[in-house]
Amino acid sequence: MRLRLIHKFVAVLVLVSVLPMALLGWRLISLGQLGVRTAILELHLTSADKIASEFNAYIRSADVSLRTVMTAMERMDWENKQILLATLLETRRELKQVSVISQDGAELVKIITPFGGKNEALKNYASSPGFKTALAGRRSLSVDAKTRLAVFYYPFGKGMALRAELDMGSFIDSLDLKRVGEQGFPLILDAAGAPIAWPGDLSAESAKAAAGWRLSRDAVKSLSSGSAEFSDEAGNQMLGAYAPIPELGGAVVVSQPREGAYRYALFMKRQAVYAVLLFLALAVLAAWVLSRSLSKPITVLTRAAEHVAAGDFSGRAEVDTTDELRDLAETFNKMVSQLKAYSDMQVDKIIREQKNTEAILFSTEDGIVMIDMEGKAQLANRKARSVLGLAAAAPVEGRGILELIAPGPVHEAVSEVLSSRKENHFAEIEVALEHSRRFFKCFVIPIIAPGKDAPMGKLLGFYDITLDKELARIKDEFLHSITHDLRNPMGAIKGFVEFMIKEIPGPVNEAQKKMLISIDRASFRLLGMINNILDVAKMEAGKMEIKLAPVNLREVAARVIELMESLGQRKHIKFEIEGPDQLFVNADSGLMERMFTNLIGNAIKFTPDNGVITTGMRDDGGQISAWVRDTGDGIPPEYLDKVFEKFEQVKGQKAGGTGLGLTICKYVAAAHLGKIWAESEPGSGAKFIFSVPKDLDKDLSGKVIRKGGEA
Repeated sequence: MRLRLIHKFVAVLVLVSVLPMALLGWRLISLGQLGVRTAILELHLTSADKIASEFNAYIRSADVSLRTVMTAMERMDWENKQILLATLLETRRELKQVSVISQDGAELVKIITPFGGKNEALKNYASSPGFKTALAGRRSLSVDAKTRLAVFYYPFGKGMALRAELDMGSFIDSLDLKRVGEQGFPLILDAAGAPIAWPGDLSAESAKAAAGWRLSRDAVKSLSSGSAEFSDEAGNQMLGAYAPIPELGGAVVVSQPREGAYRYALFMKRQAVYAVLLFLALAVLAAWVLSRSLSKPITVLTRAAEHVAAGDFSGRAEVDTTDELRDLAETFNKMVSQLKAYSDMQVDKIIREQKNTEAILFSTEDGIVMIDMEGKAQLANRKARSVLGLAAAAPVEGRGILELIAPGPVHEAVSEVLSSRKENHFAEIEVALEHSRRFFKCFVIPIIAPGKDAPMGKLLGFYDITLDKELARIKDEFLHSITHDLRNPMGAIKGFVEFMIKEIPGPVNEAQKKMLISIDRASFRLLGMINNILDVAKMEAGKMEIKLAPVNLREVAARVIELMESLGQRKHIKFEIEGPDQLFVNADSGLMERMFTNLIGNAIKFTPDNGVITTGMRDDGGQISAWVRDTGDGIPPEYLDKVFEKFEQVKGQKAGGTGLGLTICKYVAAAHLGKIWAESEPGSGAKFIFSVPKDLDKDLSGKVIRKGGEA
């Protein structure tokens, strides 16, 4: 993605100024929030400790008075005990009543405060948990949130208990429990975790819900004061502190929503965000102004450079700044002036060279098309236009070469040579010109400038080989004619020589017989050459008759090896055969035998003494593959395809023969709708492989086809 100057300046200014300021502001706000949190938690903890201390002092004072009275009562009779209890209620007005309870839970004596107390009948507290605790020898204290009464139970004497009711209402009112902030509040919990006191403007339901908070449950169990952040049942973030009330077994909890506690800190945070946004806007504005002052001259220079690139040297870059950009523009204008002078000087030379080049290209009899690396034509001479079927005035520059050629043999040949990666690859095409039919060899070579390694384009050439084709045809006709005329005399010579060897005309001596045997071998070899030439002519004309029948390739190969093994014995060649014993294919038995004979005979010629010739075959599913492998010198890569052409032999390898054996093998494979090829590495021997479909058949016209119908 291309970045403009304004984008770069904005990014730089944000990174240099706005981002550090934002990070610093964020850090300061975080530290401020931490300080606010610490201060608020300490404030809440102090408030909780104060309430817990007052609550403890109030209960401890009543507890001390009651214990003192019980100690004194142990040495008095019942009448003095009642007087002492009455005196206690008169001196401590917060005590509402005191009673002595028997072992079975019945009140024996009950003294009620004279300050507004109500007369009540004696009761039985046998089922009270506090009474049971007192009988066990421990003090019990419980607070009723509704009546605001604290009930004490003390063990008293043997099997008795002292029960006292302490009025907590006036004391709680004196605590003046108030809201903390807008939504915070203190809460006093008893030993069971139930709320017993809270601010007057807080509902009982809210107090009960607060008693269920995790902080509240921890406060009741804790032995010391503490503070923490927590979440209520609704998921709201809260700050809270607590202090235990040892005398009651409960605790004081002071809590406040975090949002309310951090209100000032959040206000600071918002102000910081506004400041960052403001500085960001200023940075963008400054970047825009600065980038405009820089980009405008650069844009002027860019447009002027585009005109120069298009060949227009008349434009100038006008820059009115007072900085280095103006110097750059003046230097650019000077450079353009010099380029214009140089261009004017070179135009005539270029035109002259171009005309000379075009004259050479258009006067040659070979077709030439210059193509760039993208496959677009740049120039085509007269001959190339004629071969490609293009009008003399048809524009070709900048157009794809394959788009210019109409579908047909020429299009296919050009596409083949352009896509091929083989070195020196070419394709032969026949073209119908205005007054004749011509043959051309189509090829492609890279165009490389002097001193350069990378090609700058391709040259598509069309070389006229019509005369070569005609000479080859005349040569073939001559060979076919002369070999056909030689065949009958050679047959007669061979027949008469055989008669003489068999001494039918009369006896011959040993010297004469050896000469006759040499003549017979030479005539047999010459007759074989003549038959090969005639067979090639037949195959080229399509007159070779194919007789299809089930053939066991293993059997055919073994028979040929047996017949030719004597030729290999002179060089001590070892013959091996690979593959299954039964491998049938629908083929011409005689031609398959000819195929193996030619391949094995060729291998014998090029296998050195004590070498190995391996014949093999395998079933590839829909076709069979067979091969003959030798241990000779191998075939150079440039000859792997040429060896199947007529009269072609590897230069430097003189093994005799006409050079038609592999050509016949190629025609035999093609006649069976198969193919043949060679694989070799110089010095490692050669391997000739052919493949033939297994499901061959003939149609009504006698043409060889596959049973599926494909020819």
